[in-house]
Amino acid sequence: MSEERTGAPPLRIRQPERGYRFSIDSVVLAGFAAAYCRGAVLDLGTGCGVLLLLLSRLASAMRTGIGVDLQAELLDFARRNFHDNGPDGRLVAVHGDFRGNIPGVEPGSFDLVVSNPPYGRTGHGRRNPDPGKETARHDVTCSLPELFAAASRFLSANGRFAFILPYTRLSEIVPCAAPVGLRVESLRVVHPRDGAPPSRGLCCAVRGGSGTPRLLPPLFLHGEAEKYCAEVERICRLFRAG
Repeated sequence: MSEERTGAPPLRIRQPERGYRFSIDSVVLAGFAAAYCRGAVLDLGTGCGVLLLLLSRLASAMRTGIGVDLQAELLDFARRNFHDNGPDGRLVAVHGDFRGNIPGVEPGSFDLVVSNPPYGRTGHGRRNPDPGKETARHDVTCSLPELFAAASRFLSANGRFAFILPYTRLSEIVPCAAPVGLRVESLRVVHPRDGAPPSRGLCCAVRGGSGTPRLLPPLFLHGEAEKYCAEVERICRLFRAG
């Protein structure tokens, strides 16, 4: 189980005023992935680095974190965020295409790989005129099979891959995971609120083996008066004092 780091100042996250900005999905994924977080962590498509920053506060067993992204502008924000919120140098932002080799990022060396990947399939839905948003929200630079292949390549023998996807894309996981030797170990369905249809799926995959995925209790994002539920609000408090 993860153990939250206490006594640290609130996180201050820089991100573009225009273009892609992180959403509550990164917060929810951090809360889910913290239970599996230890040792060395790799974030595929790190953006402004918010996911690694949250994990560094939520999981005391996390030793180092590397965030990889193709978008140089977002990486500049990630580097500043890592420096301002974690000046000990445990978090590093690296420019590269994780579908291939990345200098300084060794295959098979990460205890946890995380990703909040582009949600939309290329050719489906309306295109976004903002290049940054289009890259972040649609798999124009990386398909889901390529993401799973990268995660499998960088994971250690006993490592785990934690990610979030739209509920409607969960059926694509097994066809993507099985060819690269991964299987879903646990699954948590996310609903906007109690009684609403599911919107997201939080998944943890492991290497090899067999078995039925463990279905965790559902997460209802909002409680009364549209406020976030207590579980999510606890993570959001990392961004502010009190």
